[in-house]
Amino acid sequence: MADTSQHAMEHGGESRRDFLKILTVASGAVGAGAVIWPFIDALGPDADGAAAAHLIVNVASIPENSAITVTWDGLPIYIRKLTAQQIADTKAVVTSTLVDPASFNSRVKPGYESFVVVVGLNTGSPCALEGNAPADPRGPFDGWLSPCDGSVYDPLGRVRGGPSTKNLVIPRFKFINDAQIQFG
Repeated sequence: MADTSQHAMEHGGESRRDFLKILTVASGAVGAGAVIWPFIDALGPDADGAAAAHLIVNVASIPENSAITVTWDGLPIYIRKLTAQQIADTKAVVTSTLVDPASFNSRVKPGYESFVVVVGLNTGSPCALEGNAPADPRGPFDGWLSPCDGSVYDPLGRVRGGPSTKNLVIPRFKFINDAQIQFG
């Protein structure tokens, strides 16, 4: 009988020791998590950063044949409202004649064909384009001009002349409704 009680004491001691090890490791993990979490949380975007990532722009007040410039993701974004004549003229272009062929429908959102949204940087040499401000020259296609290398773009942002070989980039955006665009 002495052997049995000795054996039970040894195993009872081991299970207590195991329990204490598990308790110590678990407490250490919780403590480490409590110390590390504020650092991990600080790496995420703040409220201003999150709002900027999903910028919403009101386009209802843009008159025809006018444009506005907004900044999103560090880039100048040009939003232009086309006239009926500009829409007709750009639809009539034979896309196979373009340096970087793109149809009218690939450059505008369905249901919102009067709005063109592009990144306002020349694709040949990255500089801001002219043609958004009322006094800016727009060139022979009534679009945008690059003061850096002379590249010419039409109102849809398709390259029509100069050394650039790519159309203006279309940023990620969607129409929330007839008056608002959301980027991101």
